[in-house]
Amino acid sequence: MTSFNHYAFGAIADWLHRTVAGLAPLEPGYRRLAVAPVPLAGLDRAAAELETPYGRARVGWEVHDGRIVVHAQVPPNTTALVTLPGRASEEVGSGDHEWTVDDPRTEPRSPGLTVDARLSDLIEDAEAYGAVLRAVESADPERARGLRRGAVWTEHRTLRSELQDAGLLARVGQALADLKRD
Repeated sequence: MTSFNHYAFGAIADWLHRTVAGLAPLEPGYRRLAVAPVPLAGLDRAAAELETPYGRARVGWEVHDGRIVVHAQVPPNTTALVTLPGRASEEVGSGDHEWTVDDPRTEPRSPGLTVDARLSDLIEDAEAYGAVLRAVESADPERARGLRRGAVWTEHRTLRSELQDAGLLARVGQALADLKRD
């Protein structure tokens, strides 16, 4: 038997609960929950549950015909902030909830790197990644540091959603367009 008291096992289990299944606390004691599953390639389903001071909290998702069905059980006297791929975040109260969203893992990749490129595509292209960082750094060095350290480089996020500044987006868009001409 392996002990799950070891940090490495606990860290992996925590990541599976919070990220893959998508169940995490937003306030101490789980008075407010986060429901934000991140479906990974190669997985058809994930689920997590936890006994909170308010009752059982559950989150689970599974893939059906190119769509993801997400189920959540929010304990009494608590709320949850729900963040799902391709949808705006929403706050829900206690009870059983279900959502169906398109599976973001099945969307076709964009043909070129633009400000609407997925961050996961950008990070795989060293030349484009460098061009973006240079463009951001020339306008706002602090923002470039933040982009290097704090960006969530996933296929669910785009440069546009990460930068959210029209002037910066124009500068980055031009840097990516210049790469195509070379």
